[in-house]
Amino acid sequence: MAKNAGSKNTKIRRGAENVIMVCLALIVLVSGWKIYTIMRGYHEGQQVYKKISEQTAKNGFTGDIDWDKLRKINPDVVGWLYYKDTVIDYPIVQGEDNDRYLWTLFDGSVGGFGTLFADAATEAPFRQFNTIVYGHHMKDGSMFAPLKQLKSSDYAKEHPQLELITPEGKFHLVIWAFLNQPADSQIYVTNIHDKTEREEYLKLIEDLADYTTDVKVSADDRLVILSTCAYEYQDARYMVVGKMVPWKGQKINMSYAEPEDAEADADADADADADTEEGGGDE
Repeated sequence: MAKNAGSKNTKIRRGAENVIMVCLALIVLVSGWKIYTIMRGYHEGQQVYKKISEQTAKNGFTGDIDWDKLRKINPDVVGWLYYKDTVIDYPIVQGEDNDRYLWTLFDGSVGGFGTLFADAATEAPFRQFNTIVYGHHMKDGSMFAPLKQLKSSDYAKEHPQLELITPEGKFHLVIWAFLNQPADSQIYVTNIHDKTEREEYLKLIEDLADYTTDVKVSADDRLVILSTCAYEYQDARYMVVGKMVPWKGQKINMSYAEPEDAEADADADADADADTEEGGGDE
């Protein structure tokens, strides 16, 4: 009896071990498939934006954008954003809502990269007081992931401006403030027409900011707020606030302007700014 019981226990133990091995194998296969799917998604997203960049700016970023080609790919395009020494070199769209471009690439295909997009409620993107642009913080370092570097004010000093190209003009986006805010932050408002309300909005940014730079900002300026997930707490968001300053010429000066130089540029180009602006200083 004892011998039969021992043999039975051995069979049960071996059966359990086999089940465990099968389960482990399935876990490995499922995990491997998930990793493969994620990596394939990263690769496909990168290839889509690489192709679009090559089609519209064949010699690398110079500020010259073929808007006709972009509109043929996606008529929702409203701008192009570039940040030297980072992967940020992407078109910006505006959809009918703030959901579509979370999971839709610029060419209309579905993908986790999504597309950089201006808040759907914005009446005149980049032509009014403030424009909010959303983008994913991808784990592979793409899309708006580089904005995390701006947590450091030292990094902002070394990389003080992005470049924003729109159908109406070319602008330096000179960094003024960095914030770490919840998704329901009061910063997420747009279409602020009253000058007093714009001044209050600027004061709110100053009060909530992790830091501000020496850039001078007024209620008559145009601001762009770049927003992405922060992953520091639930629903946390990084926000980078930049001031739009028109280029002096049609060709980009790739050496970064100091904030005071940007102010001089803004004064020198006040007339050009007025020509391209539609509602940036309305009250």
